[in-house]
Amino acid sequence: MKKLRQLLALLLALLCVSSVAPAGHAATAAVVDAKAAVLVDAQTGQIIYQQNAQQKLPIASISKLLTVLVIEDEIAHGDLNWDTRVAISKDVAAVANNPEYSNAGLQQGATYTVGELIQAALIKSADGATLALAGAVGDSTAAFNQKMQKKARALGVKDAQIVNAVGLQNEDLPTKLQVKGVSGKAENEMSATDVAKIASYLLAHYPRAARVAGQRTMQLTTPNGASKTLTNINQLLTNAAYAVAGVKYTGLKTGTSHAAGYCLASSATYQGRTLVAVVLHANGTTTSRFTATQHLYQWLVDQQIQPRQLTLSAQAKRITVKGGLPLKVPVQAPALVVWTKPGASLPKYQAVVKLNPRLATNDALRAPLKRGTKVGTVSVKTTGLPSLTRHRLHADLYTTQQVDKASFIRILWHRLVG
Repeated sequence: MKKLRQLLALLLALLCVSSVAPAGHAATAAVVDAKAAVLVDAQTGQIIYQQNAQQKLPIASISKLLTVLVIEDEIAHGDLNWDTRVAISKDVAAVANNPEYSNAGLQQGATYTVGELIQAALIKSADGATLALAGAVGDSTAAFNQKMQKKARALGVKDAQIVNAVGLQNEDLPTKLQVKGVSGKAENEMSATDVAKIASYLLAHYPRAARVAGQRTMQLTTPNGASKTLTNINQLLTNAAYAVAGVKYTGLKTGTSHAAGYCLASSATYQGRTLVAVVLHANGTTTSRFTATQHLYQWLVDQQIQPRQLTLSAQAKRITVKGGLPLKVPVQAPALVVWTKPGASLPKYQAVVKLNPRLATNDALRAPLKRGTKVGTVSVKTTGLPSLTRHRLHADLYTTQQVDKASFIRILWHRLVG
């Protein structure tokens, strides 16, 4: 019997090794004690490590990242602003003061700014604050869900299950805030890679919200004029026990539910790069998600995996100019890197340049342009190197020289003399 148990243990170990492989490297034992995990370069989308990263799972309050993206889009479109005041309804207040949920104690009839509600949602994971945001422009739960689904699809998240803005089960909300025709046990679900897409987008496009997600505390003003301190639930930001040498944690979002277990989407900087790590359903207690994330970043350090610059082809390095000089402007993509182990060869790749249509006509940039202008993106298709966008890495493209307007005669002369 003892030998049989040893044999079963060996088979289980082999299965674990074969099912987990960090991107671009030989298979290894799982480094994360969780159902799913992924570590990505947020700037290029390269998947550096993955573990069951494609399985759709409950994500609980990590959902609030997507909620904030929708709100930030509404701010960008002028439908809201950071100082817009939002009144707290009876149903929202019922959730906001329910001790079973994570909350900031918002009071019925009181008003809070959109900025305060975003901070409470990201820092304290306040369910009531998040529901208040979802209804800030008068949307029903179902209507706001449609906005979340539309935003998710735009980011390449195709099959997410969106039930509400907070990540609670449908039946956990007051009746008026539930979605009709949906199971009471239904809750938001997506894969670890889908969460990484959303987190990476927030970091790239809404730096203010990203900074909020990295705040250790916030001050919330109550209706009577008093102020109370809310502390960030993400212990990577507040507990030095989870430190990893060379890694600076910068924020993002926790998630907890019976179905989701203990989850965390975290951001950090390392080797001058912005990274996103997602851990779903970490095994153990509430601190296990922080320990699992720490182990993931420690694995990266211990394996000595480093970012290496990719060089653009001669054709991609110089872009034709229309109506100005020089006739071709040199460009570079400083963020275009690949993470590899020391001494490993770079993968084969092909680079495709996509110019910003506001700055270009028929694949030619229009003069004038300042040096350092972001003129588009470069997309790199690689062999055997997973990324969030179907084996394509991406990075912004910048001019390295000024482009001045020039007359037809001057342009013709330069063409003639070479």
